[in-house]
Amino acid sequence: MALEPRLVELAAKLGPSTTPDEDPVLNIVTAALDDQQAKWNLEDINAVVLSSEDIQLNALDLCPCLWQHVLENEGATRLLNTISIKASSKECIITLQEIQETLSTNLSLWAQDDQEDEEAGHRLVEKLSFLLQLYSNIIPRMVLRKKGPLETLGQLIKGISTALRLGSAAANKGHGRKLLESLSEFIVGANRWVKASSSASDNEKNDCIDLLATLLLNSLATCGSYIQANIAELYLENHFPRRYLHSSVDSESLQGQEVASLMIESAKELKLRPKSLLKLASQGGGIALACIVLIAHWPIEEDTPELQQLSQLGPQIEFLLQSSSLVDECMFLLMSRANTQGELEVDTLASAVAALASSSPNPVQRNTAFVTLSLLVKKIPPPARLAFFSELLSNENPFPQMRVAAVGLVKESVLEALASPEKNILASNALFGQLGRFLLRPDPLDLFGGRFDPKEFLTSSEPPRLIECLGFYYTLLQRDTSNK
Repeated sequence: MALEPRLVELAAKLGPSTTPDEDPVLNIVTAALDDQQAKWNLEDINAVVLSSEDIQLNALDLCPCLWQHVLENEGATRLLNTISIKASSKECIITLQEIQETLSTNLSLWAQDDQEDEEAGHRLVEKLSFLLQLYSNIIPRMVLRKKGPLETLGQLIKGISTALRLGSAAANKGHGRKLLESLSEFIVGANRWVKASSSASDNEKNDCIDLLATLLLNSLATCGSYIQANIAELYLENHFPRRYLHSSVDSESLQGQEVASLMIESAKELKLRPKSLLKLASQGGGIALACIVLIAHWPIEEDTPELQQLSQLGPQIEFLLQSSSLVDECMFLLMSRANTQGELEVDTLASAVAALASSSPNPVQRNTAFVTLSLLVKKIPPPARLAFFSELLSNENPFPQMRVAAVGLVKESVLEALASPEKNILASNALFGQLGRFLLRPDPLDLFGGRFDPKEFLTSSEPPRLIECLGFYYTLLQRDTSNK
């Protein structure tokens, strides 16, 4: 496309300088930054640079100059992006590493002193996302000389990992997602650059893949909570339409799903698969959290682990539920695998899900947790299930609402046992031997004694519990036609 006349003049000005040590591009960029009335603005300069292959771009000077105005000045942002595409890759990497160190220092200082200034933290995270985009432009153009790809990437990734760890603390949901999007672009580009390297051995390439995989997992460990795709609610809505409260899957959730898809594509690029992620999760810590995020969002039809295999993650999932972290992913994993092969230890997950179903301040999350619990208890062997019901029904349970809801869980299990021809402790005299004191008595035992206060009674959790108990007893009398 031909340039308009005034830009043709600018192109001539930006051409090679006849004066030693003079940089015409830097001079005109500086003038555009300092003077709003300058003859040419940064958008003009960017248009000319994009259209020409002859303009010499000194990234060592231009990048720091433009970085001071990045994101606040759209022209500076676009021109810096163009420079990362067209200038010397070596010069770009050198100056961006210096910018990265300064950015990490600023993020560290924000964490120490200015956490109340959330906007300042958000601006730093936005800059970090943009920095990753610039790296993604440069890496595919890098030419290896003395250093191999492992040494080259190792230096970059060490700094990026530190910056991402610091940036995750300053991010909100939108910025956290943007960080992950930029990271995905960086990882995919870097991995393809490594694969295309003719000078690297297979071992060195594999070491580079491991390095990028560690970056991905460490970043997901700190930023994975920003995905918030509501996949558990979506699963509940699709598979148990009568049991979900209302749809919480909105445009924000769909954006989270898109980010998760990018993470999965990055993992596939690095030869990660659900089975290998299960092995990595055994390391515990942040790596396990990242693996849980990836396994949960991995397309369920692609050889994903069954419940028996997920039992390896029991301690990590229990910890996450107790700390209300990655609840969406944990609930989805448990619900979607509840009908697969395997059993659970009652004290690893069911208790944690029961506590979440009782104590979460979010009613949708409480409902999802209860549906998950109703599916999990069916995987618990009947004797252990009976003991678990005893814990839920006991007046020592700190959550009165769970004592009410647990009666429904007992009813589901008993009716299922009655319908089965196989012998089951839940369809025997042992049921009331262990649970009768909770199901067939008021609490306290002298509830209807001389000091009975109707108003106090009606405002307590006992009326709904008694209604559930009577409903269960009535249903049992109707269904247990064999007097099991």
